[in-house]
Amino acid sequence: MTNRLFRKEGAFGVAVFANERLTLDELDEAHLVYKRDIKRLWQPKPVLYQADSFLFVKDDTLYLFFELQHWDDPGAIAMVKTRNLKSWTEPVVVLRQPFHLSFPFVFEEGGQVYMVPESQESDAIHLFRADNAELTAFAKVRTLLHQERTEGIHYNLNDSHVFARDGKYYLFTSYQKDWMYYQELYVADDLLKGEFRRHPCSPICTSNEYGRNGGSLIDFGGRLLRVTQDCHADYGDNVSLMEVTALSETAYREQLFRRNVLPKNAIFRDGGHQLNIARFRGQWVYATDYKQNRWAWYRLWIALLTKLKLHEHKG
Repeated sequence: MTNRLFRKEGAFGVAVFANERLTLDELDEAHLVYKRDIKRLWQPKPVLYQADSFLFVKDDTLYLFFELQHWDDPGAIAMVKTRNLKSWTEPVVVLRQPFHLSFPFVFEEGGQVYMVPESQESDAIHLFRADNAELTAFAKVRTLLHQERTEGIHYNLNDSHVFARDGKYYLFTSYQKDWMYYQELYVADDLLKGEFRRHPCSPICTSNEYGRNGGSLIDFGGRLLRVTQDCHADYGDNVSLMEVTALSETAYREQLFRRNVLPKNAIFRDGGHQLNIARFRGQWVYATDYKQNRWAWYRLWIALLTKLKLHEHKG
């Protein structure tokens, strides 16, 4: 018990940066345009995770979707938006399910806006569609993939996203078995009706450093990059980039493009595990999350406060 009390555990916040050129070297306070701080940890029902940030541009608006998780609730998907990178709306929850949600990959297909959030607690990958033009509500369309949680699997169908190329839909996902991450690849002919078949090269990566996604695929100046999160020493240490050099129904190859993208500055002093890039109003915008390690014994304090608060309401 003593070791558990005095080990450090991470809480996560969201950070967004912007500049005029496509670069990975300016994720710093000088280029910071939005940040959701990690605070209120000593109050009942604190927010522990504001993580897995994804950008989506539609018309003249930039949307930022992210995981929002309180102390004793499963994660939900929240959204903020801006039209000028200066004024941002307050967060609104756009998707909640009976199970934990995170990693809200949002994309447009055929004039419709879709989301593929992580829902590994349901042992499945689900596709949701926006219910309105404001993107404040999403409804389930179908289940893209289901995988039984066999013995040894700790995390199932993690951090999934879809990439369209040449009329095919490639589904990137991962699972952790016996404490090792396996990056899996599936392919389908149709997003809404097609069956996702396991790619012949799958698993495309077996590694605790590069085997779990830290974002969706990025077009980086003509290079296609897969974002990975480093989990080999601790959860949420950093992100790296793998360059995809071959992708077809029968072939897949990748090579390391850049290791440890997030700098060890004041924002990322304890790490982070997400990177997403979008073009908006002549700027390159980078969405990340950042980690701050806290002593684990504060969780006992939170649990006590939560229990007292619930007892107060019952009284």
